[in-house]
Amino acid sequence: MVNALAQDSKETKMEARARELHRVMGLSDKEQWKKFMKENYTKSLLERPVKSAVETTDKESSSSTKTSTADNLEEKLKVFERLHNNFKNSKILSLKPVNGRIEMIIENPSHVKANFSITFENKQPYLIDGIRAEVDQQIK
Repeated sequence: MVNALAQDSKETKMEARARELHRVMGLSDKEQWKKFMKENYTKSLLERPVKSAVETTDKESSSSTKTSTADNLEEKLKVFERLHNNFKNSKILSLKPVNGRIEMIIENPSHVKANFSITFENKQPYLIDGIRAEVDQQIK
């Protein structure tokens, strides 16, 4: 019973952090984004280099761009800004715990969806240790 309560508490905290990520993504205040990262990301995530891959396709060609930057909060803020620009008025369609992570699907008013896979540290306070977002290719 104690283990089940601990698991429920962990999942509850993970879900709360994922919902807060979505809420803060909707804000236009970069200081709030920075505050969220400092309070909810693990030290290792804050120190980890930003990696992003952008794939675009049109009727005639397909291209893929991968970037890896030196670690700094400014680079993470740029990623957060892209998410904000595309999903500031989005709604959560689905949010569920899956194998120790949270899977969240959001949709903006243009019906563009993003699938988030959010991983957490295994001990309290269950900070976010990784975020992977896959966005519909309609966004340029």
